[in-house]
Amino acid sequence: MTPTPKLPPRGPDDALDQILRQELRWEVPAHLSAQLLALVPDAPLVFEPVRPKSWYSMVVLVLTGIIIGLSLAIAWEFYRLIGMDLGLSAVLAQLQAAPAIGLQRLYDALPASRQVISVLASVRDQLHWLLLAVVLWLALDGWQPRRASQQV
Repeated sequence: MTPTPKLPPRGPDDALDQILRQELRWEVPAHLSAQLLALVPDAPLVFEPVRPKSWYSMVVLVLTGIIIGLSLAIAWEFYRLIGMDLGLSAVLAQLQAAPAIGLQRLYDALPASRQVISVLASVRDQLHWLLLAVVLWLALDGWQPRRASQQV
């Protein structure tokens, strides 16, 4: 057993911490491990984790997906019923109409803003296509991000 470094006590609770650290640390002697392994016939030297069969993993994955989908459907129906009772559908309709009302008020106040907003919308559309092209190019090119461990 290797000795642990002695730290100077910082307070009255540190003495208890040091005692607990020394007492709770236990290393198995090598001869005891050898004796225990000798009791088991054909004991492997390295224990490999047991992996479940692929069909079992697939069944668990499918059942988990079904349970999550069912839970979401039940929650959606529950919140829809509560929303109808509280009148949230009218609030959602007002929120959906708010951008159009705001744009119409802006157009009425500043007639030149119609051209500015149409230019911004066309630039946004072009940027979406550019982003799509970059993502497809990187995906098809086989690009992989550099990890921090590779940079060191």
